[in-house]
Amino acid sequence: MNLQRSLIFLAGLGILLALLAVDHWIFTTWFNTTHLKWYLANGALIGLVSSIASMAWGDMNKHTGLISSHPLDYVGSSLQLVGLPIYTLGTHLRSNQGRPEARTLFDLLLTIPFVLTLVGVVIIWLVVIVPPQYFVYLICGAPARTFSQSKRQPIAQLKGSKLEISEIDKDEKVPEGWWSASLSQKPIAITNLFVALFFLIVKSLIG
Repeated sequence: MNLQRSLIFLAGLGILLALLAVDHWIFTTWFNTTHLKWYLANGALIGLVSSIASMAWGDMNKHTGLISSHPLDYVGSSLQLVGLPIYTLGTHLRSNQGRPEARTLFDLLLTIPFVLTLVGVVIIWLVVIVPPQYFVYLICGAPARTFSQSKRQPIAQLKGSKLEISEIDKDEKVPEGWWSASLSQKPIAITNLFVALFFLIVKSLIG
């Protein structure tokens, strides 16, 4: 079983490395730069596209596969991440069929190119962003993966201006009037925080 898991791990890693090789060739051949330089210089754009992809998700912190150290789990979660918004777009476009009064031909003609553009951007995101992002999340997701193994959770409450802090078991119900201060329940948010810090440090070193 461990051998099978190792082979699956290597298969996932091979997919990501192959995509990185293709990306490197594309950027050096067509854009006269390296994929790595482009990736480091476009953190804001990457964050924007990631936000678009996550809009259809109720709670991204439940989608822990996005920071998985296993490459195939990460790839599968990335496909799910973009697959749901694409399905959602299709649902909205189909939902008013048979009721032409609900949307005008003008709106439809304008909507279709926007949707096609967004789908194209998502595909580019899968090919260009997902492979290097795995290695960034492999590093920056380590604290969140560590916190998720915690068996205890801190809780807090305010009494006037006084802050009271305690801790309970991870699966224990938070008492009324208290809130959970646990970071283990926010793995994606914590990882994105460390990703931002990571890019600030990297840019300062290479800037």
